[in-house]
Amino acid sequence: MDDLPRSAQPASPPVPERPARLYQTEAIILSRMALNEADRIVTLFTPAYGKYRVIAKGARRPTSRLGPHLEYFTHARLQMARGRELDVVTGAETLRPHMLLRTDLTAFGHASHMAEVVLRLTEERQENAAVYHLLVKSLALLDEAVDPFAVTRHFELAVMTLLGYRPELYRCIECGRDLEAEPNPFVASRGGFLCPVCRHRTTGSPMLSINAQKYLRTLDRHGLGAAVRLRVPDGLRDELEAFTSSYLRHIAERDFHSLRVWHAVTDGPGTSPPSAGASPPADRPAPGHAPG
Repeated sequence: MDDLPRSAQPASPPVPERPARLYQTEAIILSRMALNEADRIVTLFTPAYGKYRVIAKGARRPTSRLGPHLEYFTHARLQMARGRELDVVTGAETLRPHMLLRTDLTAFGHASHMAEVVLRLTEERQENAAVYHLLVKSLALLDEAVDPFAVTRHFELAVMTLLGYRPELYRCIECGRDLEAEPNPFVASRGGFLCPVCRHRTTGSPMLSINAQKYLRTLDRHGLGAAVRLRVPDGLRDELEAFTSSYLRHIAERDFHSLRVWHAVTDGPGTSPPSAGASPPADRPAPGHAPG
């Protein structure tokens, strides 16, 4: 081997680069929990690193410089240090505080639901810039008081599409025929509707009205701008929310709580905006830890 010319000798394997200990990232604050009297564990959603948990030391102290930038739904730029188990927040800058989402009960409930969808349907440390930017845009629209029903239904349908769960809205999933303008059953396990000829193949699948199907197709074809201009009666809103909630529950194989809690609160007497320390039901504390 030593007699070979230098250019003919096998190259040494490249040494893998170690990631820099310090880095920056944009993030949406999805959830947080108290770690001890002073510190918090915060769940972030970022464009490059996906969803992951970090430690914010001292964030629970009233004088903390980090705390105000780590409120629920805040869009922030964070300075981070890699840790042995969890990375550590070393600095923070608020890009958009989304104050309406923390003071208006309806905006708060729908933002909590969006955060819960991301928490339930995305994987740890899996990059998904498209879902991140969708969440950033959707929270900004809620903060601008755009119709939360339309924003949330658009967000749900877009997340389903981006993650590979887009429902088939136009053709029968059994025979492929175009769906007629009539109520059709939606089969969650197959992600689509059955036409009148094929509907005998399912039992117990919920029927979706003509107007509900039209609304979903409007969202799919023309986007949020067209959906916002539609007048949607309360009964149709309830039907569409029940449909998306049921399909999301099937995808995630678990219940979603945020909108149900919001309805329980807003449908009762004497409702009021969430307090500054309110917690969206988007994540559960670790054993021995409290929300905070």
